[in-house]
Amino acid sequence: MPTPEVHDYLWEAAGEPEAEIARIEQLLARYRQTTPLRELPALERAGWWQVVLWSRAFRIAAWAAAVVLLLLISPWAIRRVAYPRNSCDATCLAGKMRIDGHSLNGSSAFRAGELLETDATSQAEVRIGLLGRVTVLPNSRMRLVEMRPGRYRMALERGKISARTLAPPFTFAVDTPSATAYDVGCAFTLETDEHGSGLVRVTSGWVQLELDERQILIPAGAASVLHPGGNLGTPYFEDAPEAFRAALARLDFGPQDAASRQAALADLLAAARPHDVFSFVEMLRTASGEERRRLVDRGIALVPPPPGVTRTGLLRGDEVMMGAWRRQLGVGEPKRWWLDWRDILP
Repeated sequence: MPTPEVHDYLWEAAGEPEAEIARIEQLLARYRQTTPLRELPALERAGWWQVVLWSRAFRIAAWAAAVVLLLLISPWAIRRVAYPRNSCDATCLAGKMRIDGHSLNGSSAFRAGELLETDATSQAEVRIGLLGRVTVLPNSRMRLVEMRPGRYRMALERGKISARTLAPPFTFAVDTPSATAYDVGCAFTLETDEHGSGLVRVTSGWVQLELDERQILIPAGAASVLHPGGNLGTPYFEDAPEAFRAALARLDFGPQDAASRQAALADLLAAARPHDVFSFVEMLRTASGEERRRLVDRGIALVPPPPGVTRTGLLRGDEVMMGAWRRQLGVGEPKRWWLDWRDILP
């Protein structure tokens, strides 16, 4: 006997519906489609250009062309926008600033050779394209010395500035009466008087100070004293003990006879913390004889150098070993300036 064919009314609309399905069908009957469905137009065969346009190969080629075009245009566009050619934008933030003797309380172009001045109640901001900005604090005189793509130089004749930049190393520099500060992509403050006495404080990144043939690197959290007379202060971390900083000042700028230096060095070594070995490394560039030996031995006791760095190498001033010892302190690398991009944000 053949098995009767079973139909599912819910899906096939065949057979007898269950009572509940019939009731629901009756309730929904008024929503039934009554007009015939419109016929869809016949499909047209795509033209050859449409096939090419929507092909995967065409899309890949278009993306590649866009990337190439972007790579060709980007350097030009960045240099036009980020690297101003003729002038900076100076804006008065408080009171009235003066540019080449003209009193201003708004914004103005600031060109090479011009002098910007603030009095006791005024403050100004100088923007260098997208590379950063320099805030000129009260009672300051700053001249724009050089203005060309990749080379921006200012001279702080007196007063204080606060600079925040994101630029390749040595793109931006500030001269003072005693030394020149080179930006290595950072945020820093610089103050000086007419004679060259002042202070550099680095809050992010690095600054390199140069005076004649001497160069010193200052990392974030450290400072260096500016002093007239052809001398640079050894960089030190600002949280160093007062006894350490006082002894360092005596070594840098105090009496230079043997007895005075020995006493100051003893105080310095006694007050030093492991982090202060950074100052030791900078001092080794100019120290000699017994002072060099004492600095190396005390530094090794505070911060054992990494493998490959020897006492003998440090005593002879091996730059590679001194650099490895400095990195052991966790102060970072001055070449990684692009990591401090937040410095240029408001």
